Amino acid sequence: MTVLDPTMPALQDIATPALVVDGMVLQNNIAAMADFAKANGIALRPHAKTHKSPRLAQLQIEAGAVGISCATVAEMEAMAEAGMPGLLLTTPVADRVKLARIAALADGTDISLVVDHPDQIHVLHTLLDTGSRPVQVLIDIDVGQRRTGVVEPAATLALAQLIEATPGMTFGGIQGFAGHVQHMIDDHERKAGAAQVRGILDGHLRVLNDAGIKAPIVTGSGTGAYAFDIAGTFTELQVGSYLFMDADYGRLRVEGGGTLPFEPSLFVLATVTSVNRAGEFTVDAGVKAMAFNGPVPSVMLGVPEGSTYRFGGDEHGMITLPEGAEKPKLGSRVLLIATHCDPTVNLHASYHVVGHNGSVKTWPVMARYGA
Repeated sequence: MTVLDPTMPALQDIATPALVVDGMVLQNNIAAMADFAKANGIALRPHAKTHKSPRLAQLQIEAGAVGISCATVAEMEAMAEAGMPGLLLTTPVADRVKLARIAALADGTDISLVVDHPDQIHVLHTLLDTGSRPVQVLIDIDVGQRRTGVVEPAATLALAQLIEATPGMTFGGIQGFAGHVQHMIDDHERKAGAAQVRGILDGHLRVLNDAGIKAPIVTGSGTGAYAFDIAGTFTELQVGSYLFMDADYGRLRVEGGGTLPFEPSLFVLATVTSVNRAGEFTVDAGVKAMAFNGPVPSVMLGVPEGSTYRFGGDEHGMITLPEGAEKPKLGSRVLLIATHCDPTVNLHASYHVVGHNGSVKTWPVMARYGA
């Protein structure tokens, strides 16, 4: 459990709204997932889309991760510049400008990427220096999210054969990310959803195997389904939110009714800016400080127990007090658990990481759009 307190002296000089991380809880979460993966003989390639931080990626690598997953070319560039190994771009790219940036990275960095259409392979081939090391290419499979990916196993086979026949490329395996499964609250429903995903991937693997094509890597899963996806099929897990947790993942239940075995480490620090209305007050953290594509903060520190949050616009959030509770003072601080951690992080330029002794370090958030 976090030891963060909004009255801590170290937090009083931070301009709000701001991202605050409990460094000890963060390290515990990273270690817990690494220990789980090691105990179950599966690799970790945690997702940088959650944290967008080379420093946090380094902590994950030091804990045993084989590499880092990236959702955007900019994230991959930032991780490559920081010297992170085993970079995998998990989103198929059709933009020729971005494909050129991938080709430039491939000249000096060991990277992998996913595709779901022959045109991506053809364009990338024209941009690659085929005299340098081959780029490892995986095939993205649509496992039910209906977002990106190949649908039919026959198309997977054709793509794999095209990759193997294209100079400058090697076939690395397949990806099946099931974002729609990760957030199923009921553990039985989530387990069944994860099994269905693995069944889809197994069907694609069978077609490849029948044609004599091996898939060394089968990557995907996530924080919601990781415990189920050690049952087979996957060789590595693209977990992300486990190191921060958020209000959304906090709703998930495991067998017996408990919660996932990770604690919230990421909070938004806010200041009380208005106390004039009966039964509620306002803080300076609204939709420009926290993502609103998830539940509102379920954990709030520095407010009376039983208080509830609602978004009040770009710059404001309103906190309703339980009957009879005393309002906090104007100018006091509160800590709000992140709503949906990935897009919340993307709204901020840096983290304020609180260490065990109360000291604060600032780590930049990298590779935001336009940054």
